[in-house]
Formats: sequence, structure tokens, C-alpha cells
Amino acid sequence: MGRHAMIMDWASEGQNRPDIDPPGLFDASREALLFLDHHRLSRTTNSYALALQTVLHPYGPLGQDVARRTDGGVRLTEDDVGELMPLVREHEAIGPAADRAQLERDLSDHAEALDSLTSDARQITSDFTSDVAALRHGKTLGNDLGPDSGAIALLLEQLIARISKTERDLEELSGSIAALRSRIESVPQNDDIDQLTGVMSRTGARTLIEGLASDSHGYVVAACSLDDLEGINERYGRSVADNVLRAFVATLRQVGEGAEIIRWQGNLFVVVLRGRPLSMVAGMMEDARAAMQARTLRLRGSGEPIGVVTMSAGVAVGIGVPMQEAFDRADALRIVASEGIGNRVMSRA
Repeated sequence: MGRHAMIMDWASEGQNRPDIDPPGLFDASREALLFLDHHRLSRTTNSYALALQTVLHPYGPLGQDVARRTDGGVRLTEDDVGELMPLVREHEAIGPAADRAQLERDLSDHAEALDSLTSDARQITSDFTSDVAALRHGKTLGNDLGPDSGAIALLLEQLIARISKTERDLEELSGSIAALRSRIESVPQNDDIDQLTGVMSRTGARTLIEGLASDSHGYVVAACSLDDLEGINERYGRSVADNVLRAFVATLRQVGEGAEIIRWQGNLFVVVLRGRPLSMVAGMMEDARAAMQARTLRLRGSGEPIGVVTMSAGVAVGIGVPMQEAFDRADALRIVASEGIGNRVMSRA
């Protein structure tokens, strides 16, 4: 079961997310791969990081050292890569501070895109096979010579073009994944952020929670969870269940503009909005419920749908009271909403 992973429905992914990579990274990734091929270097994490930083900063200390070592057409060696790594790390350290959880999410998105391209390649082969079969069965009466050679040639030309584009996309994406892995390794973990989903951890929300009781405008708390995450875990394994949680959080982000999202524990998330009416937050949760139900989540590789995934939520108001009090009321409503088949949102002032 552990071999499974998840791909998401692309129409609803990637919205309202900050661009964490410098402009032109995909173009730079392609140039970095060409750099490695030219120098006949293995595509390791270190060699790719070296190539990428050289491409991005040709006139920096690293670029100048690479130019000196390759003067006269000399190729870099694996030993050169090892010697130049301190300069590579210096360039990475100068870059904008990166949020590890955001990088992890971006890496997950890239991995899903990689699987999508793999599925595309499989579809190309399937389409070609179907087209050839259609030509074979579409022979005119009395013609026993088989499919028209001109039509076959056209199909082959189209197949080659589609495969070439897919290969370029795969090369580009693979390079970006290697760059992200390198950046993730250099960013320390932050206990204030939930590493799986990228939202605030309960520890990270401490200041927010403490300040809610004194908020004169009041606040609204929504407690929400997926209805059958344990069943998904049992049927498909932990990696699939984890990716479903990421999809859940992505949905909450898309509908919860201005909301603070906290992973309270396991499958339980808390959404907090200050100075908003209960009806507005209840409406947000209803939108999240409908959006989650409408998503098509499939297994990587096989493309098999895992079935409808639903959520339930409880929403309550807090004015001049500790957040725990409002949370307890919201969570009690969530528990009632999740009974039976779940897929409900309940609210109470």
C-alpha cells in the first residue's frame, strides 16, 4: 500500500500561492541541464545546484571560478564540483529567505506534475495504438494492403513531436525538483509550521490564540476534519492519506481568504477569522465542503479515483472569551456533523 501516492485535480491547485522561485527558474533549469551535459557531469543534487547557481550568477564568485577552471574548453570534473560547493552554498544563502514548509509544498506540487507528465506519456502511447487500430479497421473494401502508409507516417510524425515535448517538460521539471531538494536541505525546520501541510502548528498558533480573548471585535472559530481519513489510510496507505490532507488544506486556503489555519492535531484543523460574522465563516466552510466533495483525487500511476472525499465542520463565535471555549463549542458541533455519512457544516453563535 505504501507505494501509492496522490495526484490532484489541477484546476483547483496552485491558486493564491506566492511564487517561491526567482523569475526564469525554469529557463535556468534547462540551461543547467545543458551545462551538465556539456561537462558530462552526473545529474546529482550537488552538480545540479552548481550548474543552476552558475547559470543564475555567471558574474558572481562561483561563475568566475567556473570560467577560470573551464578556460580553453576544459570540462569540469566531479572533483571540481566538490571543491566548488562552498561557493554554491554561499549563493544559496544570499538568496531570499525560504519557508521550508512552502518549499515542501512546492516540491510536492512538482512531484504531482511529474506524475501528470508520466500519465501524459502513457496516454500518447495509448492514443497512437488506438489510431493505428482505427486505420487498420478503416480499410476500404477490397484493399488488403493494410493501413495507408501516408497516414501512418503522419501519425508517427505527430507521435514524435508529442514525445519530444513531453521529454523537454520532464527534463525541465526534473531539474526544478533537484533545485528544490537542494534548497530544502539548506533550510532549518520550523516547529511553528506543520511540516506536512504548511499551515500553523498548534505551537505556532500560541500568540494568535492568546490574543483572541482580548479582541473587542470578537472572532469565529471553525473546527473541521475529513470524514473518512482513517478508511483512506487503511485502503491506500499513509502516503495517500497525507496527500489527501494536503488537498484538504489547499481547499481551505482557496475558500478561506483572510483566515488563520491551524493543524490542531491529526485530522483536525481549526480556522480562525476575526471581526467577521458567523454567517460568513459558516458560508466559507460550506464552500469548502462543496469544493472538497467535488474534487477528483486519483492514485498516481494507475490514475484510479479513490472516491468522493468529504469533510464536516462546526462553527462557533467567541467574544471576550478564551479561544479554547469557542473551540470546544465548534468541535462539539463538528462531532455531531460528522456522525453517519458526515459531509455537513453546523454552526451556532
